[in-house]
Amino acid sequence: MPEYFTGTLTLLHLAPHLAFLFLITVACGTAATRLAIYLSHRLNILDKPDGRKAHGKPVAYLGGFGMLLGFLAGIAAAAVLFPEYALLHRETFFTAAAGGVAIFFVGFWDDIRPIRAMLKLLQQIAVASAMWYFGLRIEILTGASGAVDIGTTISYLVTIGWYVALMNSINLVDGLDGLAGGISFLGAASLVGVSLVINFSDDVLLGALLATITAGTVLAFLFFNWHPAKIFMGDGGSLLLGFLLATSSLVASTKTPTIIALCVPLVALGLPLFETTFSFTRRILQKKSPFKPDRRHLHHRLLDLGLDQRRVVVALLFATAFLGVNSVILAKAERYVLLFNIIFIIGGLILLIENLRFLEKRQTTITRQLNAEVVAGAEPPAETVAES
Repeated sequence: MPEYFTGTLTLLHLAPHLAFLFLITVACGTAATRLAIYLSHRLNILDKPDGRKAHGKPVAYLGGFGMLLGFLAGIAAAAVLFPEYALLHRETFFTAAAGGVAIFFVGFWDDIRPIRAMLKLLQQIAVASAMWYFGLRIEILTGASGAVDIGTTISYLVTIGWYVALMNSINLVDGLDGLAGGISFLGAASLVGVSLVINFSDDVLLGALLATITAGTVLAFLFFNWHPAKIFMGDGGSLLLGFLLATSSLVASTKTPTIIALCVPLVALGLPLFETTFSFTRRILQKKSPFKPDRRHLHHRLLDLGLDQRRVVVALLFATAFLGVNSVILAKAERYVLLFNIIFIIGGLILLIENLRFLEKRQTTITRQLNAEVVAGAEPPAETVAES
């Protein structure tokens, strides 16, 4: 075993190796994404515009395939760079790679031939169940009184819930150029940052390696996905990214207090997780299917209020970056501080939604007034027009 994987490991020991792996993954991912763009146009696998989508012309739709190739190349690079370490943890690397391939094809199937939402959910659960079976699971909760085994049933349900929540969270925010990819990159970078500041262990390093590969993979894709995008990730890509983020955080949680290991990515990915919870709750209260797509997501609502794509994406990525930095700081904080912070963030997001509702109602009222004046034959007041 190389010397830097034993004994006391510091940030200075770990960071250069992660940075080198990151650069290799970015290079491989860039080549893979270029290949995906070529194949998309050659095979006519294109995302065509409709009423819900912001783009106006067909765009290459095999971004998930490019990211999958980039991720597998990153795994191979890790095995070459750290052969003894990769051999020691070969089962985890293989499980993560196999799971990534499986969940990509679940999404890709839906991309080329849309399937029922419930069937797609069952397929996600099946992949997550396989991860649990092969050891990527939450088994122990660590508290003030020590470690507590939560039992097989609860372990299974919590692990499945974690995978399904993250996969669908990234899928739901994939509505604007660069948004889902940017959020995923910042989330993976936050996981790497957390790994660098918490107490070192083999599993923490393993989680950091997977998060580094994920960050490099999605950054390479973002080079071609920023507005105006040359390629989209599709469901195959969004489910893959959610799966990789869930796996990275679970791997690191084995030797880390689980409450911290899961709450930290909960903060880092607070925006898409809240969006998923809010969207599902809203649809259920409106007596609609929670899986039925609509234009009531946060990014859609900001667009409808008059912001352009770039402004919406930059604003949401800035919020995600703030949460990511916050998560790294909280990784070293006391647990009650972490809990208070999560409550504070949820409250802030709820306040944001309420303010959006106020602005939307105000805009609707102004529009109705203008329409009524036009119908009555009156000239709209200049100040009212300016205000709208």
